[in-house]
Formats: sequence, structure tokens, C-alpha cells
Amino acid sequence: MKNLFIRATSFILLVLMLVGAVACANTPDEQPDAGTTAPAADGSNAEVTEAETTELSAENILGPRDFGDETLTFYSRKYNGAWSSDLLAPQEDGTILNDSIYKRNERLSAMYKIHFEQIESGKRDCANDAINLMNSGDSDFQAMYMGLSDAANIAQKGFLLDMTALDNINLEGQWWTQSCNEAWSIGNKQYFATGAITVVDDQAIRTMFFNKDIIAQYNLKTIYDLVDDNEWVFEKFFEYVEIAKQDNGDGTTTVDDIFGCAAQTTLGFMMTMGAGEMLASKDADDYPVIVASGNADRFVSVVDYLSGKISKNEGIYQGDDQVIRDIFGNGRSLFYAEVLMHAQTMRQNYEIAFGIIPMPKYNADQENYYQYSTGRNTTVICFPHTAKGDDLDMATFMVEAMAIESVETVTPAYYEICLKGRYADDAESAAMLDIVTASVATDMVEFFGWGGFHSTIQSAISAGTPITSILKKNALAAEKIMKNTINDFQKLN
Repeated sequence: MKNLFIRATSFILLVLMLVGAVACANTPDEQPDAGTTAPAADGSNAEVTEAETTELSAENILGPRDFGDETLTFYSRKYNGAWSSDLLAPQEDGTILNDSIYKRNERLSAMYKIHFEQIESGKRDCANDAINLMNSGDSDFQAMYMGLSDAANIAQKGFLLDMTALDNINLEGQWWTQSCNEAWSIGNKQYFATGAITVVDDQAIRTMFFNKDIIAQYNLKTIYDLVDDNEWVFEKFFEYVEIAKQDNGDGTTTVDDIFGCAAQTTLGFMMTMGAGEMLASKDADDYPVIVASGNADRFVSVVDYLSGKISKNEGIYQGDDQVIRDIFGNGRSLFYAEVLMHAQTMRQNYEIAFGIIPMPKYNADQENYYQYSTGRNTTVICFPHTAKGDDLDMATFMVEAMAIESVETVTPAYYEICLKGRYADDAESAAMLDIVTASVATDMVEFFGWGGFHSTIQSAISAGTPITSILKKNALAAEKIMKNTINDFQKLN
């Protein structure tokens, strides 16, 4: 979810680090050379590192501080699962991403005389545990890392601080994801944010993969060219799905068939979001409005179109994560709609030639691409209301420093070296990734869970139910709950 500035900065760094990137692609456990040798002032050779030559660093932007060996403790969503915190690395282990995180933190520790620790949640959904800790008077943590839905939950209950009012946090900085800032503010206040400080938020982006061999088998125009020519739209997607589907000869739909697309049952909602049809927009006072309860002509057109194309389509297999992963990984599907994290999964566990592309647009008139990311998987940084005084000053300063410092350390390590160099095997996929990570879409209706409205839309598409027959009732129910949320936030002012 990094912005275009970060994309450009990281690309420049990729060029500078080309030798290291090639080494990463060929020998995954080796580190690239972090620096170059240049003449020093006394005429001797001295190593000049990126951190010493770049203008975008915590030291240059924030200046010096000395926290006297204090400890910044995060309450982190740290558990045995995919969306676990990547804020800390206990030691170097020879892998690019881990070691870039370790070195970032070591540099900041030395620069600001501070240490980093975290209290591990032990589970993915940890809102209630965090609330219990704060209610018990446990103020051993000064910052928090958690899922978007969890953060929205506890913010509504008054447990998080407004980040727009914190002196050391500059949410307009390019190290924070601006599209998410716009989507997550409520009443011009914002209680959680994400950006360069973590890569887990980007791993959670739901996008599209495709099988290169099937494209070649049917002599189809490459998806990359479709994107470049503004032809990568719903109609073309379903056309290719129809071409690729193939029964294995038994006359029934089974996992042994060849499919046009393999996806979870969220496919319809992913594509609705891909059309740019958010379920909530903002009014002039920056409060959410349920789009479907007002002028929703395009929304209805998009959902009805998807219902007709996805429901009972034998070329689309909708199932659980492992099943669809095996279908695509074993070469039995042209498309695979899933989280970006599975670029790594595919490269490590399957022998398949695949590319990465954005979700298709609704039609060629649509200006931008949009990639859906859920409230449970998306990760955010926030600050508990229990953090005060010097502790809050330390926490906000150091979180800002970590975010700034990550732009030219952690971000390049993940995107430019590991993801582009190791898991995406062509230059075209690398370019598509820049589109994908710059076009993330989240929706307040989904991550606040207002009336289960997003699930209703999702189910309607899968079942082929005309959206107009359920829209009014469900939209009004969601709107009622949304107004309660707004009231709760207004009481915090």
C-alpha cells in the first residue's frame, strides 16, 4: 500500500542494487552488498552506504534525539499465521527482508538510544485482549500493531488516540499510505494508519495471477498488453475464462477440470471493489455514507453484471484457500484471484509460470484500477489512549522514525529485491506490481462490519440473486448501524 513516491524511490534503488538483486534471485540466502567504495576526504577508500547518501532518512527529517536507553514496546498481532507482525527481527538470519528489518531497528536504536520490544497477541483477532489490558491499567506498551478491523473496533470504543493530533506523526508524509488515510479518516480524525513501516499490509492485497502457459496455448493476447492498451476489463476477463475452461471428460465439474478462474467465494466482492464501487463514500464533513442507499445506478449495474457472469459459471471454481491454490499451482486454472502473499507461495511450492496483474476494470471508461484488501488481513499502526506524556512522545517519534527509515530499507528489500527479483519472474510482472500496490481499496462497511452488508452483496453475486431485490432492506440496516458508529466517534470529540 505504498504510494507512488515510494514506488519511484524503490525503483531507483533497484537499479543501484542490481547486482544484489540478481544475487538474491539466484541465491536466496545471500545478502546483497549494502554499500559501495568511494574516496574519503583523506584520499583513502571508505564505504558509502545508502543510508549515508540518501536524503530520506529519519535522521535528516526528524533530527537527533536521545531517549536514554528507554524501551518502546508494541502490543503486536504476533501469532503463528500469515498476517503476523513484521516490526521486529530478533537477529539476522541471512534472508533479505528479515535482515533489512533488523538493520533498520539496529540503526535507529543506536541513533536514538532506544530499544524495541513487543508483547505478542498470540492470535490474529486481538481487539478484546487489547481492551482488557488497557482496562486493567497495563500501560507496558506505548504503540500497537493490529488488524484494521480490530483497530476500528477499539477506536470506536475510545481506546485509540487521534493520530492527526499527535505532534510527532506527519500523516501527510510519503511513508504513510495516502489512499488509506483518505479512506480511514472519520470526521477529519484518524485513529490508525499504515505505510512503509510494514510489508504485511501489502501481502494482504487481493489481486490476480495468471498462467502464462494457458495464455500461450490459446494464442491469446497477453494480459500485460491488455493492461497497457486499456483493454483489461470485465468483459475480456470473462471471455478468457470461457476460452480456458475445459472438462476432463467425465461431464461433471470437479477439481480435475481446467478452469478459467480459481478463487474463494469472495470473488464477486473483489471484482465489485475492482470496479471502484465502494459500499461507503464520504460526505462533506468526512463522515461515511452508504452508497447503495442513495444514487447507486453504477453499483447496481456492476453487481448485476457480476451476478450473471459468476453464478453457476462452470469455468469459475470457488472454494477454500488450499483447494484453489492447488488448482492454480498445478496448472489447472488460467486465473487465480488471491492475496499478493501467494506470489511467494507459488514460487516456492509449485512449478508454474505465472504473472501478476491488477484486478480488471469494469470497462475502459474506468480511470483507475482498484485492489481489494480486507479488514481482518490489512495491518495498521495505532496508539493506545493509555500512552501519555514522555511515553507517548517517545512512541510517536520512534514510530515515525521507523516508517521514514523503512522507505529506503525495508520497502526496497521486499518489493524490489525479494518480490520482483525472486517471486515475480519477468519485468512485466514487476511493472504490474507497481499498479497493484498503488491502487489498494478498503471499505468502511466491510472493516467495521456494518450489518454484514458486504457479505450480503458477496452472497448475492455467488447465488445470482438480483441485487435490487435485496438492496433496499440491507442497505438501510447497514446505514442504521453506521449512524451508531458515527455517533460513537462524535462523542469522542
